[in-house]
Amino acid sequence: MNFESNVDWLINWFLNSSSINKEDIKNKLNNNYFDEGWIDSFKFISFILDLEESFNIKFANNDFLDRNFSTINGLAKIIQNKLNENK
Repeated sequence: MNFESNVDWLINWFLNSSSINKEDIKNKLNNNYFDEGWIDSFKFISFILDLEESFNIKFANNDFLDRNFSTINGLAKIIQNKLNENK
């Protein structure tokens, strides 16, 4: 997978898990998805589990502290870095 496919996966997850439309998501790839109201703390747990299972990665506590973790583009970069580490 690459950065663009990571972004696509994330966009599709938010499409299937919220009432936001694709165009709104694509226009806000650098916005905080918590602040946008796309996800809450309960849904976040399933989000993390879906990410770890789909990408075969594990997040560390430090990953959650990274400000990039709360945006689609930022999270796509974090995922890509983890995938590169596993090669």
